[in-house]
Amino acid sequence: MNTLQRTALLSPFLTLTILSLPPSSTLRKALYPLPALLFLHPIVSPPKFLSTDKEAVEEAFKLGTLSASFAFMFTYFLYSGYNTPSNFYKVPRGKEGYPDTIWGRVKWSLSLITALRGVGWNFEVSNLPRRVGTREGCIRRAIAAILGAHGAWYAAGKLCGAYARLLRDEHAAEKYGVVYKVFGNILVQMGVVSAAWGVRNIAFVVLVSSSLELFFVASGVGGERWSDPGNWVRMFGYPQDCWSVKNVWGRVWHQSIRRCIQFPGDKIASVIFGKEYKSLPQPAKAARAFFLLLSAFSISGLIHVSGSYFIVAGMDSPPPSTDQWYYTFYFFIAQAIFVAMEEVVCYALGVGNTPQEVRVGGLRWMVGVVYTTMWFCWCTPVLWADPESRVVGFVGGVGEEYAHVFDRIDRF
Repeated sequence: MNTLQRTALLSPFLTLTILSLPPSSTLRKALYPLPALLFLHPIVSPPKFLSTDKEAVEEAFKLGTLSASFAFMFTYFLYSGYNTPSNFYKVPRGKEGYPDTIWGRVKWSLSLITALRGVGWNFEVSNLPRRVGTREGCIRRAIAAILGAHGAWYAAGKLCGAYARLLRDEHAAEKYGVVYKVFGNILVQMGVVSAAWGVRNIAFVVLVSSSLELFFVASGVGGERWSDPGNWVRMFGYPQDCWSVKNVWGRVWHQSIRRCIQFPGDKIASVIFGKEYKSLPQPAKAARAFFLLLSAFSISGLIHVSGSYFIVAGMDSPPPSTDQWYYTFYFFIAQAIFVAMEEVVCYALGVGNTPQEVRVGGLRWMVGVVYTTMWFCWCTPVLWADPESRVVGFVGGVGEEYAHVFDRIDRF
């Protein structure tokens, strides 16, 4: 078992064990630093493999991303404070305390580390799209979501596979005429890459969450935390809310790692700016807000770029196509900078930039939808899909434009 496999396998069990032991436990104190060491191990000693071993490349990418996600998720629950029950609790506070029995504490801990968005806990993410319904309605929704996600996944793959073949056909211009002129256009390709990339990511998250929702709600297994339909909040927001880049990331995207990527920045900001930040002068408040924005997106970038890092660090002789492995990090940094610019421009022009100020169908909404769409149509293929596809082995040929990205969406 290599270092990445060990980290991905052992870190959930080690975290659950530590959280299931009372803070006064000597064993808990002895185990407490081990998760941090476990997460550091593959970074200093990444697993090695041949660059021609496609299965090892794929495994390094997936386990690297998973391990980085675990690292920040579990660090949040473990190291926010040593006394976990005093930092995390179900609301209202007296609803369910830290159990006395070991099995009760195991269930409590499992409930905690699986509540990534904090539903029912004191760290619940704001603005989650709540929905109220019966158990039967929840089951029907989950089935519809699973079928829809499967259909979207399949359609995106087939479309991109056909697109890749079109771009690689030497006689496509002669055979397809105007169709090739349209779909051979680089801007059209970028738009399709952005849409298909988003569909695949959304479909994957919806498939996982809706399958779990269907199982637990239909079976009644797991008690209130998992079988109560009210605890299964919609994973994504609504398309009509995509009128700003800030809104896309703050309200429309799934928010599953929001708390864990905010935690390190919050801790550092409290040292730099102090805990009583509300009394700070306006320039200091603005600096603090930008620091928190940049730190959160930076950590999200580190998580998403980690799979590429372990490919480059593990290969015996990385090919030239891996020289852009860190570009995905730029994608997330660019989001922070754009959101900050968005805020400054809206403030300077006196234009509303909050859900309370923007009316769906209004001029601000329409302008926002246009520039937000254009932004993601540029940055998704250029800073994420293209470089990441090259790192995992999908390398485009001369004149093929984004054919290699379409190929990866279809097959990876």
